Amino acid sequence: MKKLFSLGVLLMLAMCAGFICSCNDDVEETPPAGSNTTDNKDPHEYVDLGLPSGTLWATCNVGANSPEGYGDYFAWGETKPKSYYDLSTYKYCKGDWKTMTKYFAYTDSYNGETVLEPSDDAATVNWGSEWQMPSEEQFDELINSSNTTTTWTTMNGKYGRKITSKSNGNSIFLPAAGCRVGAILYKAGSDGDYWSRSLYKNYSDSGYAYCLDFNSSYICTYDYGDRGDGRSVRPVRVNDVKFKTVAVSNIELNNTKLSVRAGESTQLLATVLPENATYKNVKWESSDADVATVDETGKVTAVAVGNCIITCSATDGTGVEAECKVKVKNDNSGTLDGHEYVDLDLPSGTLWATCNVGANSPEEYGDYFAWGETKPKTTYNWSTYKYCKGTETTMTKYCTVDNKTELEPSDDAATVNWGSSWQMPSREQRDELTADYYTTTIRTTMNGVYGIKITSNRNGNSIFLPAAGYLDDTGFHNEGRGDYWSRSLGWLGISNAYELGFNYLYFLTHGGRYCGYSVRPVRVKN
Repeated sequence: MKKLFSLGVLLMLAMCAGFICSCNDDVEETPPAGSNTTDNKDPHEYVDLGLPSGTLWATCNVGANSPEGYGDYFAWGETKPKSYYDLSTYKYCKGDWKTMTKYFAYTDSYNGETVLEPSDDAATVNWGSEWQMPSEEQFDELINSSNTTTTWTTMNGKYGRKITSKSNGNSIFLPAAGCRVGAILYKAGSDGDYWSRSLYKNYSDSGYAYCLDFNSSYICTYDYGDRGDGRSVRPVRVNDVKFKTVAVSNIELNNTKLSVRAGESTQLLATVLPENATYKNVKWESSDADVATVDETGKVTAVAVGNCIITCSATDGTGVEAECKVKVKNDNSGTLDGHEYVDLDLPSGTLWATCNVGANSPEEYGDYFAWGETKPKTTYNWSTYKYCKGTETTMTKYCTVDNKTELEPSDDAATVNWGSSWQMPSREQRDELTADYYTTTIRTTMNGVYGIKITSNRNGNSIFLPAAGYLDDTGFHNEGRGDYWSRSLGWLGISNAYELGFNYLYFLTHGGRYCGYSVRPVRVKN
């Protein structure tokens, strides 16, 4: 339950801490003078207020171009502005403060994360690794009356707090930028709300983080900043080399390519460089958890046949990452002439290739062939078809002239392109593959590509056929369908051949011989 403090309570707390400023003059201020400095590689100015910690305070908010500019608003731990701010849109919860998924401190499951990681720090992500959001302690130091004085004033017409160093006279201006709740900007011009990077450490209230809160009457650090609200960010850095962060420059993995069988696990190891990097934590992610998963230690577990990418990313906000390409094979798989196949334990002993001719992975479309032709081309119609004289009624081969009903090896795109051990499937092999008592077919995706997955009822192995569409004349037609040639002439007439085809709803059986279809090769178990 969110706590609400009255103005009087806040005033009393601030006075007791020695942080309240009694000056409420509305004298127009010029931009604060002082040791504003700009690095050659960093366009963001900062001021040295002579604070004991050596903290250097930026002169502008994140997203602002001047000290009085309001800038952007961020939920705590998020690094981009958005249009609506509450816990229903908050990145690290499931809708309310009791369901935090990161930086939570519940009594029974305290995970120790009470300070934002660099990858979740809006200052670091937007300005670079030298910058970060202030800690609770840095806010306390900034407004401690032993170190500074604060004045409610204006700068270029904007109200806010001018904070001036007692040791060197330098100052910064914090505009009263208000805060965003839902889609509304509250109290801009009268209140300032600035995030720290520190979580509120009361174990029962992980929905809150520390912030700096002020108006014309008081300025103090505040425990109960609702993490879902949008508040301003004023970055800091430290004026001491021993406190400066060393950014990650590279991540090296012990493997950049893996080939594993379904059900197997293997360990990826990450070396973070340089060795003295300040934040060496990394996070792991799989591009397709249906193919392979990865845990927080880099352990990869193969789930099903396919390809995916395991990414290891630095968490210091630099964006440095490394990738490992993972290929998952079936238990009953192998390679012949450089091409992989899968044993689905079919009665005929047919072994199905894992890729189309012309493709390098199961989900790639590959090349397209007219029936009986062995090379792709640019135009697919009767006038360009090899075995007719321009029309479907003038066939010159695989017709009544020769009564041949099955492709010869020299006209088989699989045999010509992959070698004599491979061929296009026959009608019978097509029917066996799709028979309900041998296999189960589902419509699904692999790495974002729509198609069908055919799984053996006998051994659980599977193949994926992408919905690669077909070519007709010079046009490409997809509409969620796949068309794969068999080597068998069709029964609808000599101008058609059997295919293994499918769309969103139905299986397709015949296609005009001139069309450009995909080819998925087969071979027979020795």
